[in-house]
Amino acid sequence: MNTILLIEDNFSNISILEDIFLFDDIPARLVSVETGEEALRRAIELQPVLILMDLRLPGIDGLETTQILKRNPLTKDIPVWAITAYAMKGDEERARAAGCCEYITKPVHALELANRLRIFLDQLKQRETETWTRQKC
Repeated sequence: MNTILLIEDNFSNISILEDIFLFDDIPARLVSVETGEEALRRAIELQPVLILMDLRLPGIDGLETTQILKRNPLTKDIPVWAITAYAMKGDEERARAAGCCEYITKPVHALELANRLRIFLDQLKQRETETWTRQKC
């Protein structure tokens, strides 16, 4: 089963995302950590298919954590989606410049996020199937 790494320090937000995975039947395992420093270690260890990154974190913030992940050869290809309360002009551009490929504002709309996650995982599964078929031939 694929793993998705959540970096979030707010318990209420963690619970919302856990509920989305549980009740919307997202076909992946959600692992959550609370700090950027912990995220750097766990991303290398778990090699998740996706990282959901809060931008406001204690210690190393989400933007710096994303930049470090994108510079590391072991984690640079893992997509990072920003999930943040930052919604001011320029915030999305800063997140994308740091390496985030999606930008989702809080409060998270559960149905929309669940649909985006399903589409992402379906596309990932399709790419893996195509790669396996090509390698098999």
